[in-house]
Amino acid sequence: MATPVIAFAQLANEIEKEGLNSKSGERIAAEIAKTFGVKEDEVAIMRMEKSMLSFVYPAKLASVGSIPVNTSTSLAARTANTKRAEILNNFAQSKHASVFEAVELGTARPKVAGQHASPEEKLLHVIQKMMSVPVLGPTGVVGVIQVSRKGKTAPDAGPDFGPPELQKLVTIAASLAKCFR
Repeated sequence: MATPVIAFAQLANEIEKEGLNSKSGERIAAEIAKTFGVKEDEVAIMRMEKSMLSFVYPAKLASVGSIPVNTSTSLAARTANTKRAEILNNFAQSKHASVFEAVELGTARPKVAGQHASPEEKLLHVIQKMMSVPVLGPTGVVGVIQVSRKGKTAPDAGPDFGPPELQKLVTIAASLAKCFR
């Protein structure tokens, strides 16, 4: 499989002028989702703002809050602090803050106004597996990109992430770093 470096470098050049915002974040997430064969709501893009990670994508999470980088239960914060890429194919079993997972990002079927997902439907959106990579700029960490697989159980979520996928995401993050300014 060819590396997507050229496509992401071109996308970064197009986005660099306008900067990273919800619209450009959506474009990036769509390309990342396509590259890894996941749904768009299984991609998260966060920008470092002071000592917080703020969601750029999914846009719905931006209004929920930011992640302090000194938080001990956040994979994104750990990624920013250690500057290391990581795979957790048992993410659902690891201790983590789940406030962002509780936000309904998409639905399998149209909902009536005010109707919420059933407990059974919510189980389909549990993050089972995740890759998390820092986005490194000249001044250090400028963001974090995460790709996940969601499902009721780990096998339902799909195949485990492996070192080749992680390396590909590291390369993509490096290609996109200039957008995070």
